[in-house]
Amino acid sequence: MKILKERCFEIKQSRQFQLFVAIIIIYSSLAIGVNTYEVNPITAQILSISDYLITIIFLIELCIRFAAEKNIKDFFSDGWNIFDTIIVISSLIPSSASESILILRILRLLRLLRIVSFIPELRSMVENLFRSLAKSIYILILIFLITYIYAVLGVQFFSEIEGSQFSSLGESLLTLAQVATMSGWEDVMATATNIYPLAWIYFVSYIFIVGIVVLNLFIAILVEVVNKKLN
Repeated sequence: MKILKERCFEIKQSRQFQLFVAIIIIYSSLAIGVNTYEVNPITAQILSISDYLITIIFLIELCIRFAAEKNIKDFFSDGWNIFDTIIVISSLIPSSASESILILRILRLLRLLRIVSFIPELRSMVENLFRSLAKSIYILILIFLITYIYAVLGVQFFSEIEGSQFSSLGESLLTLAQVATMSGWEDVMATATNIYPLAWIYFVSYIFIVGIVVLNLFIAILVEVVNKKLN
C-alpha cells in the first residue's frame, strides 16, 4: 500500500503527467465546441467515443491524486480537489439519466476550468480574487446602495421618456450596470438629455462615483491582497 501511495505521488508530481492532463482538458473543451456545429455522423461518433475516453482519463487521474494523499481529509481539505471531484463525477452521469441534459453539458464544459488547478499562477490569481472579494464585501454593498438610489431616481426622472431604458426599477438597475462599465452610456444619456438638458449631471455623477472612485477602491484592495501574497 505504501509503495502504491509513493508511486501515485511521483506520478502526480510529474510534469509530464500534468502536461498530459492539461492537454486532455483543452481537447475536451475544444470537442464540446465542435459539437455545437453540424458535423457528419463519423465525426460525431469519434467525438462521442473520445468523450467517454476523456471521462475515464479524468477518473483515473483523480484516483491517482486521491491515492497520493496520506488520508481522505488531506484530499478534501483542498477546495480545488473538491471542485475537480464534482466535475469528474458529473461527467460520469449519462445524459439520458438526467432530466436536465443542458446542466450536464454545462458541467462538462466546466472541464476547461480544471486547467486552473494545474497552473499555479492561475490558481494563485483565482485565490487572490476570492480573498479580495471577501475583503471588499462592504464596497460591493456600497456600490449596490448607490446604484439602487440612482435607479430609483432614474425611474422618477426618465420613466416617461420613450426609449430611456428607465421604465422600471429592474430595467433601471440593468441600465446603470451598463453605464458603470462606460459601454454605450453616451447613447443612454443622449435619450434623456434630449428632453432634460441637465440630465448629464445624473449620468456623469454616477460614473464618477461608481465607475471611477468606488471601483478603483476595489482594484486597490485586489492589488493589496496580491502584494501581501507575493511578499
